[in-house]
Amino acid sequence: MSAFVVRAQEITSLNGEWEIIFDDQNEGRENGWNKIKGFNEFELKEKIQVPSCWENFREDYEGVAIYKKDFFVPKAWKGKNISLQFEAVNYLSEVYLNDEVVGYHKGGFTPFEFRINKTLKYGENNTIIIRVVSPVLYSGKVIDGLQPHQTPMWRGALTGGIWQDVQLKVTDDYLVDDVFITTDYTSSTVNTEVQIENTATELREVNVLINILDKEGQLVKTKNETKTLTPGKNTIDYQFIIENGELWSPKNPYLYTLDVQVFKEGALSDEFKFKFGIREFTIKNKKFYLNGEEFFMKGGFFEGLYPTKLAYPDSEEMARKEIQLALDAGFNMIRPWRKPPPRKWLDLCDEMGVLTIGSLAIECMHRPIASPMLPEMVEIEVRESVLRDRNRTCVIQWELFNELWQPVLIEMLHPMALLARELDPTRLILDESGGFANGANIYLPNEKVAIKFSDIHNYPGWIFDDKKFQGLNQVSWTKEEKKAAGYPKLHSPGKNNQAGTMVFVSEIGYGSIPDFTANNRLFKEKGNKRSPMYKEHLRLEQDFNTVLDLSGMRSVFPTLNDLVVAQQNYHGRLNKRMLEASRSNYLTAGYCIHALTDGDWILGGGIIDLWRNPKGQVYEMTKLANQPQLVISRIRTRNIVQHNPLDLKIIGVNEYKDESVSIDIFVRDSNNNEILHQSTKGNLTHGVSDLLKIQLETKDLEGSYKLHTVMKNSRGEVIGKNQETFDVFSEANLKIPTEKIVLLEADNTFAKYFELKGISYELFSGKHKKDQLIIVGKLSDTASFKEKVDQAKTLAKKGSTVFFTEVMGKKVNEREPREIFTSLQKTEGFPYDVQLIMANGLWHNAAPIVTDHPIFNELPSNQFMGEDYYQVGTTTAIVAPEGKNIVGVITHDRFPDQDHMKRNYKGVGKVYFNSELLETNVGKGKCIYSTLKLNKSIHSDPVAQKIMNNIIMYYSKTMQ
Repeated sequence: MSAFVVRAQEITSLNGEWEIIFDDQNEGRENGWNKIKGFNEFELKEKIQVPSCWENFREDYEGVAIYKKDFFVPKAWKGKNISLQFEAVNYLSEVYLNDEVVGYHKGGFTPFEFRINKTLKYGENNTIIIRVVSPVLYSGKVIDGLQPHQTPMWRGALTGGIWQDVQLKVTDDYLVDDVFITTDYTSSTVNTEVQIENTATELREVNVLINILDKEGQLVKTKNETKTLTPGKNTIDYQFIIENGELWSPKNPYLYTLDVQVFKEGALSDEFKFKFGIREFTIKNKKFYLNGEEFFMKGGFFEGLYPTKLAYPDSEEMARKEIQLALDAGFNMIRPWRKPPPRKWLDLCDEMGVLTIGSLAIECMHRPIASPMLPEMVEIEVRESVLRDRNRTCVIQWELFNELWQPVLIEMLHPMALLARELDPTRLILDESGGFANGANIYLPNEKVAIKFSDIHNYPGWIFDDKKFQGLNQVSWTKEEKKAAGYPKLHSPGKNNQAGTMVFVSEIGYGSIPDFTANNRLFKEKGNKRSPMYKEHLRLEQDFNTVLDLSGMRSVFPTLNDLVVAQQNYHGRLNKRMLEASRSNYLTAGYCIHALTDGDWILGGGIIDLWRNPKGQVYEMTKLANQPQLVISRIRTRNIVQHNPLDLKIIGVNEYKDESVSIDIFVRDSNNNEILHQSTKGNLTHGVSDLLKIQLETKDLEGSYKLHTVMKNSRGEVIGKNQETFDVFSEANLKIPTEKIVLLEADNTFAKYFELKGISYELFSGKHKKDQLIIVGKLSDTASFKEKVDQAKTLAKKGSTVFFTEVMGKKVNEREPREIFTSLQKTEGFPYDVQLIMANGLWHNAAPIVTDHPIFNELPSNQFMGEDYYQVGTTTAIVAPEGKNIVGVITHDRFPDQDHMKRNYKGVGKVYFNSELLETNVGKGKCIYSTLKLNKSIHSDPVAQKIMNNIIMYYSKTMQ
């Protein structure tokens, strides 16, 4: 059966109220509920609206449900062809009409239809019954051979049941079975491959009329001819050349209408109408090209989850708003995530001028779980998805798979690419986004041999320093290029990268929580109380408030809204910097930010929330990075000791033609006083330009500074701005403490530093005064060293302070199910036997929070750790310890219990806190435990040195 589109002679909608039996025990067949009599006699049947997801009526229901609908069929329909058409039913559908079998369909996101001429009763009421088996995930049910997690599905919602339109289509003997539209932008040629079915049993002459209408509905081309049809399907090719044809692009989303009509003896038998654009999208010279012009792709990863209808837009207004917000933010592409979007959403993309990726309902990362049925299921998704959307102007590429691990799916990469090519010769075909299996391969239009490129999935986390910037900047660079740039051993992100090839950064980003308070007001006003996201948002608002109190971080963020704003500001800065790094690579042809909207277990990744509200600075800063012309400032080392030069590089990015520009560099101090202004001229070439590389003198500088870069064109118009910060530390600022300390370490890292700086210390002997600070550096797990640690802790009980710059223990396994934070972690066994956890953040925020504490005197505090702390910052934290958090992290598991089998529509995991600098009372004294990288950065980073000086001065004084 081919995919259907709206093609009216007569359409009768079957949407509206249906009856339903939720067959929780899968006993409907045995009890005859799939028969009219059995269904009618069942007492607990309910009413349900079609289309809708089961989740709108039953909380988290999965398994089997049986639908029934009565409808009247006029006598005048007798002798016609009547088709029962479904836009989408998830996942298995058994269809019965008047207690007769109609047919069966497997697949949850694509259309299907059945001809029911012989089964209908004309001039009478008819009864349709549909038995539907949804995907099975968490109930543990095994239904019709399907076990949990074995069906191709979308992770945003279960989407069980008849979730898109149902209708009857009435035609005469001749049906327009399928039309495939292709275009040639160079000549404005429109090719149509028209498939007409003759349902009669003999040759028939028919009249075929094809009209092409312009945007205003005016006729521009027509073809009218008589054709002889054999019984069955007949394929006819037509070609039209449109004089002065308008091309479709994001700047000019011009759509024509193709109208195919088939007549029987002068009366309309069937009709096909579809809006299309003339365009070509391909790859040349390691860049994307639209209609023969280079096209830099700026995309947004799109979960397509909605707050009430889940898989389907809550309204056209909401769908239109999210697309317009993407366009306003500078995006020209939206990457739907593992779900063919509803037809009406794609209509809007065609109309509004945004490119999309054809995405199949095949999850990734070990999903679906392999079964002998999986190859057949995948082929259904490929075939039906391509057939459904191959006329879509906005769809410029088929993305078949994503991040593959399972051999059965890896085996399907090439066969499914060739199947997609057979069904659609015109589009790019990407076999696997991320290139995990064999590296990314993309097939150009009309080609069956793929080309290699580097498809990057990268979530760098909260420390986005110069190395990570340069890593993105150098993806696909050769060894020689990296060496010449001064980074010969730098590792670039991505799997199976191909040197010298085109780069597409198809996933990149950070995260921040949405405004739960405002979101939950909307959920309570408009939301579906049964949906997982409704419950998740309420839970998360409560849990974040609880953890703010438990962690002690109310001192930094008095309200949840304060935390929301701070996270979103942070998220915005990181998004901007990551995109700047990606765009500064001359081989990068585009990127896709993760994400346009918040989702299910990617909650927080979006630049707009589930209710389609922009998330403050996340939206605004991402928008800045999407501009067609950028000036990017790069400071290689941003914490400088006075008299050392500041290495500065200015990079230009330009989607337009070459032009002359002027660059102004302003340096302003913390009081906004301008202390330096330098101007230069340069050539902003198309692509990436190195505009300026200089060293700024710092001998007269001290403190925190902002570097403003302004780029103007030859007309004096500002076409790019940027801002970076840096700090210059003087000897006075890094004043050496006079207090004498005690040092215990397994190596000589701190001993060498103290000697170099003239800091007075003595080695630990276990016999020290209680008013002496003990610094413990690198740990050893030998018995003798542990004995000394115990002696130091004993001194703490008597009134000493012991500062541990390192802790040891077992890290929580990120790849295994876990239960975190059932109670506060006891500290008696510290600095050994500590439960540790990764605290980097991917598409969720896990940036450390610095409290207002004397350790950070004259350094930024009461905020998230920013660029100042990149060298001393850590991605390892102590799980929810007892004590006082000086530096802490508030975050959540990415999915419940970090169990990969729960990585789905249920939402994110538990909210908890970590500590990276912890103060505990021990008897009369204190023990402080740190995971900060003080020992690794003490010789190179003035911020680490400043922190150490503050530690010595503050804790020495507190013991006196």
